[in-house]
Amino acid sequence: MSKQASYKGIIFEPGYNKTYAEFKKEFGMTHIFKNIHPDERESELKNAYKVAKDGHTSPAITESEGTQK
Repeated sequence: MSKQASYKGIIFEPGYNKTYAEFKKEFGMTHIFKNIHPDERESELKNAYKVAKDGHTSPAITESEGTQK
């Protein structure tokens, strides 16, 4: 059984195969992304999409700094 990929609390189904446009439409305005400044939101969405497609869990992120641990 393969491990589910996750990104900041979003858990993706194994074998996630939607396009980036579909991903963005589905997740772009969730609570995870809607409060991020629009200039940074696109980058965060691309990171999350990569996690969903590659099937890896995202690294821990500190909320105050937004840096990887």
